[in-house]
Amino acid sequence: MPSWLPESAEGVTELDGAFGLRPALYTRYRDYMTRLWSPVVLDAVLTELVRLRIAGLHACPIEQAARTRAAVHAGLTETRIDRLVRGSGDPAFSPVESACLLFAEQFVLAPETVTDDDRDVLAALLGDAGLVGLAMVCAAYDGFDRFRIVLGIQDTDPELPYPMLVHPPGLDPEAPGRPQMCRPADPLGGGALGRQPDLLASFLRMSTTLWSDGVVDHPAKEVARLRSARVTGCRCCRNVRFAQAREDGLREDLVALIADGFEHSRLEERHKVVIRFADFFLGDPHGMATERAAGLRADLVAAYGPDGTVELAVGLALFVGFSKMGVTLGTVRSDFPTMVIPTPRG
Repeated sequence: MPSWLPESAEGVTELDGAFGLRPALYTRYRDYMTRLWSPVVLDAVLTELVRLRIAGLHACPIEQAARTRAAVHAGLTETRIDRLVRGSGDPAFSPVESACLLFAEQFVLAPETVTDDDRDVLAALLGDAGLVGLAMVCAAYDGFDRFRIVLGIQDTDPELPYPMLVHPPGLDPEAPGRPQMCRPADPLGGGALGRQPDLLASFLRMSTTLWSDGVVDHPAKEVARLRSARVTGCRCCRNVRFAQAREDGLREDLVALIADGFEHSRLEERHKVVIRFADFFLGDPHGMATERAAGLRADLVAAYGPDGTVELAVGLALFVGFSKMGVTLGTVRSDFPTMVIPTPRG
């Protein structure tokens, strides 16, 4: 079944058609997903096992069907891939593979269950940079598997040229035109995510494009971000406020209404639509393509257009991934205060 969006951009795949409605974001996405396969992030076999395990947890057909050449060339066989349905406890997997798969399962299903002991085990096996790389891989595929599912993007035709079959290019740190990485003095670059500076820089470029070059108003995206943070339990994301959304009218008394019972609150109807969409994205992405969500699909397109709907879905993919990284890496203080910060700018 093709995507339920009433319009599409030119392209070979359904992903091209949907994501291509926001071409600048699509470019940033492709850059980020390519950089995930750098060996400085994680071993290709580990990345592939994690990607496929997350695809199985989400029942995402396109991701389950695809194989990445880097992992196949490194020796990953279909026999081992078939064992993924048994989960991280299957003895077919090595201790490091089992630990990474367990982390992926927790990341998707219950990020708050990752303990200090779990992180210590992974840091001993992968190193601190490898642990951060693992979290960023999980964030990307958890978020964007949901993106595909919630928009009804399937691309199940085996003849389609899956982008993931392209061997990721090597990333030469001396290559001309290489984007500037985050400086250690930057707030994010100086934290845990700074252990993967190139990947973090790519993530931030995508996030900045979302906020500074978007078609959806800032309060609507902020509603989506705060609803996601409420569900994932990231105190940092829950307590941060972006300045532009505040300036555009999303005051603290309205933020308090992004909670259960929002349908009967005085939030704008268009923002209630965003929350309903976020709840499907976070809790039941497959349900978005069913008859019971037909009214919501129509309301989304009416309020934000097909391109704005895609932008909101991209935002939710980033928001849920970033929130879960904070929770699973244990980097967020329990007493993180409420604060207004500058909105990301191009």
